[in-house]
Amino acid sequence: MLGQDATVQILRQLIATGTGYRQSYLFAGPYGSGKTTLGRILARGLLCEKPTSTGDPCDECRSCRSILTGGTHTDFVEVDAATNSGKADIKKLTDEIEFSTFSGKRRIYLFDESHRLSKEALDALLKPLEENAPGTQDKKLVCIFCTTEPEGMRTTILSRCAPPFVIRPLSPEDIAFRLAYICDQEGLEYDEEMLPLIAEITECHIRDAIKAVEGVSLLGSISREHVTTCLHLDLNDTYLEVLLGIGRDLRASIAAAESIMERASPLICYRRLATTSIMAYKIGLGIEKPAGYWDADRVADLTTRGEELLGFASVFSSRPGRPTPAMLFCDLAQLHHGVVSSPLEVRRVATLATPQPLPAPPADIETSPPSQAPPPQSPLPVGTLEGNKPSTGDVSVVVDGRAVKKRRVDQPRRSSTLELDVDKAIWLLGLRVAELDEAVRGGSTGRSYMDRHRA
Repeated sequence: MLGQDATVQILRQLIATGTGYRQSYLFAGPYGSGKTTLGRILARGLLCEKPTSTGDPCDECRSCRSILTGGTHTDFVEVDAATNSGKADIKKLTDEIEFSTFSGKRRIYLFDESHRLSKEALDALLKPLEENAPGTQDKKLVCIFCTTEPEGMRTTILSRCAPPFVIRPLSPEDIAFRLAYICDQEGLEYDEEMLPLIAEITECHIRDAIKAVEGVSLLGSISREHVTTCLHLDLNDTYLEVLLGIGRDLRASIAAAESIMERASPLICYRRLATTSIMAYKIGLGIEKPAGYWDADRVADLTTRGEELLGFASVFSSRPGRPTPAMLFCDLAQLHHGVVSSPLEVRRVATLATPQPLPAPPADIETSPPSQAPPPQSPLPVGTLEGNKPSTGDVSVVVDGRAVKKRRVDQPRRSSTLELDVDKAIWLLGLRVAELDEAVRGGSTGRSYMDRHRA
């Protein structure tokens, strides 16, 4: 296990002291990092008939040879939780542990992708994981959970496990060292500068890096030419052309996108454009350095786009369903012409989410203090109900069969044109914008913003 010294040391101590059966285990980390492999090694060490004093399996006893050669053992069961996640599958498992195993030791179960286990299946495991074998501190059931999503595991399960072992990603240099060892063992000719490059391309996933070396080796030596051809590194410059053309040269941007989709699907194109945008933005912030397989000059040019890159990444990463080339061309055109919301607008909305101070009224507009009552209204003449008996009220009700409208008898109808000077118009417009903003945020109380200000 590369780069997991602390985890390996703890597991060795558990095997050497014979306390490995007193709890279950959880290995978490990114895909291809060696979680399942480490779980198998732990199971081999626990089942080993003569483990070494340092806690390593001997690799010579019948138990070790059975797992090493065939991957199976009478007391070790590996379960794919993605396809065996139901309660019935776990019920069968818990029934088996009631019978003594051939070796007399506890049976060990390894659950790969354990976050896929259903709630009912995890509930069925709770009791066996907690019960001890008669007369010992060893558990009846020891499970090794391997997952890329530890947050999907229930806390009641985690409480029955040892503290989680997190498999952390390795550095490109550590992976390159391992790749060099593999190439030496396989007799492959390689360029030392290409091995860290392969590690960066595969995002430091050791399994993907080994597969990449295997694929490049089919073309010959591990050289820059063969790495570029096999891993499609020439497309990186084309992705940069697509992003650089937005807002500058739409024809060049679309032409670059067309050339990409001759070799990659629109879905892959969307993903790579989103990750490239975020990469350039982080490089612009100074928190990341460009990998060796990117054109440094073009990346530096792209970082000058600043916050625009956030808008690019938002559009490319939010495309639902199965995108088509037409969708990509449409999104590129909308970004080019500014039709799609920019991150500046997102910032403006976030700013408006905080209550803003009320704009000050112009000097010639008088406002009443909060405690001042409204001026008394002058008495109105007696009105009538149109088409009905005279009324003693002070309003006239017009009934037209569709709605009821109330209008003051002595109040003239307002004109559709309201004449205001510039200062008054700007002040009223500011009040209306603040009122609409409060309504959008759900803070409306039934009274308009203007009315509350006047009050």
